[in-house]
Amino acid sequence: MVWKHHREDAANSEVEVIRLAHWQLEPGMREAFDAIIADYEALHPNVRVKQVNIPGGVWRQWLRTQLVGGNPPDLIEVANYLVSDEMFARYFVPLTSYLEEPNHYNSEEPDLRESSWRESFVGELVPNEPVHYYSANLLEYYAVPNAMMTVRVFYNRDLMKELIGSDRVPETFAEFTALCEALKIGARKQAKRIQPLAGSIFNTRQMTASLARVVTQNLAIELDYNHDLDLTMFEGNVAYLRDRWSYDTPVVRQSLELIREVCRYMSPGWVQMKREDAMLQFLQGQAAMLATGTWDASGILQQAQFNVGIFQFPEIDADNEHYGEGSLGPISESNTFGGVPMALSQTSKHPERAIDFLRYLTSRRSNTKFSETSNWLPVIKGVPIPQLVEAFRPIADGYIPGLSAQSFGQSPDKIYDSHVHLLSGERASVEAYVEATRELYPKAIRRELNRMSKTYRETIRQKDSVMAGLHELEKDGDLARSKFDIVAAKQIEVEALLLQAQRTITDYRVED
Repeated sequence: MVWKHHREDAANSEVEVIRLAHWQLEPGMREAFDAIIADYEALHPNVRVKQVNIPGGVWRQWLRTQLVGGNPPDLIEVANYLVSDEMFARYFVPLTSYLEEPNHYNSEEPDLRESSWRESFVGELVPNEPVHYYSANLLEYYAVPNAMMTVRVFYNRDLMKELIGSDRVPETFAEFTALCEALKIGARKQAKRIQPLAGSIFNTRQMTASLARVVTQNLAIELDYNHDLDLTMFEGNVAYLRDRWSYDTPVVRQSLELIREVCRYMSPGWVQMKREDAMLQFLQGQAAMLATGTWDASGILQQAQFNVGIFQFPEIDADNEHYGEGSLGPISESNTFGGVPMALSQTSKHPERAIDFLRYLTSRRSNTKFSETSNWLPVIKGVPIPQLVEAFRPIADGYIPGLSAQSFGQSPDKIYDSHVHLLSGERASVEAYVEATRELYPKAIRRELNRMSKTYRETIRQKDSVMAGLHELEKDGDLARSKFDIVAAKQIEVEALLLQAQRTITDYRVED
């Protein structure tokens, strides 16, 4: 097939062929890309845009071989957990300058025609730390997103009515656990093997991380030593080694208790199950609810043979008798960033054409069609949210997220994944989890800080040469001077983080 595609491309040298690769194989996504591609090719008869669909399970290996082999697709979906800064710098084209230019495909939109391409996106692509389309170390945009994503709970309305006689959705966490218990009892009375929640390690993370972050909000504010209302992974790890929090901290224990309450309503063995297993369990009527994101909405709504409902995660506020101590209230989703980001490879034979297609893909008109076809949330200002996924609309009002036991880096996360079974089932025990991991977390978090220190050193080394180049270019205009100032400020920040990590590791040494 690869040979055939290349032969077709070479058969007509007058046709510009753009290949677009992604791993979004959910129902609706390929159809959405096809619809936009058809419109674009109608405008540009000498252009062919071809989708390259790669399963997510082999994406990492496929991407590496394509990049190293020197013949990757023109446009490639990227994610910060798959593509490092070094890979961005070596294999992809910075898009910063393009994004500061107007998108001519929005010329008929009065409120966007004078705006830059970047400003046409919801949130204007603010370069926050966790986003996939911007490299904070390289200070460049390397991709443009095509959709936004939030997580909600799907439920089988028919099954709930059958088991408990009602499909009323819970509004508080107490109501949610009462609903799960009622479904469990109802299934037992009818001798049916039905679980309240469809489970997999992926789906459970979606729900428990969001809930756990609510009960630790006050702690996050205490640990946020630079007072920017954003407790980063780095800050959390430093605070842990400096004994400012632990898994014996009352609100952290409460977050584990909350995870235990959710996990005991899932089918046995859910830790070994994959995302697809949980989806199948829900669609086959073996579970009443499933926590997942916008990416699965179209597939569920198309394939379910029952009435589907969607609700937001139940609230845990300061008035909750057990979990309210560390809570401020619902978490705001106003900082939700765009997904499905597409980057331009350096070896593209038609880079300007690929950029032009990206502009067309992310115009208001195209993003409207893309959202309607895929049932994913739009990423361009002024595009209406499809009625089917209105429940996924980001929550604008709320508070900052708190600390979560599931987000402290690669080594600590492996400990969580390998021990979370202790928080599941009839014998679930927070005490057992804490004792089993007590000696593991200090070493894992120290390893994580060492890993981050290595990254900071590499960033500093790379920035030195960049700063020298920008210093030489200062005479060519204000842009180089402005960028030099930004890089210099970032360099100081990274040096401070490196020194803080090293001092923490030295002062709070843990034997491996």
